[in-house]
Amino acid sequence: MTLKVDPEALRAFAASVTAAAEAMTEWNIGEPFEGSQSALPGTDFGDLCIRGNVATAFALSNLHSRLLEIADLADGSANNYEITEADFVAALSAMDLPR
Repeated sequence: MTLKVDPEALRAFAASVTAAAEAMTEWNIGEPFEGSQSALPGTDFGDLCIRGNVATAFALSNLHSRLLEIADLADGSANNYEITEADFVAALSAMDLPR
């Protein structure tokens, strides 16, 4: 099956996704963790805050990368005008490989 695409709609989608991904780089996700580290002295809570911060930063970085990949795929598809459904699905599925 061939997917017929609206190139302008795909370009607009790619620009929107890119803007969202770039906005994520401005988030200070560490602030709540840093402020909570000393909340429960004598417990492992501080260490949990550090690990939570690292895990959240990693997840956010991964999401940022995936959004940029989706934007690149959409923008590239907009320039091809026609892409098979199988090619589109394969390109999206390739992002699911472990990193």
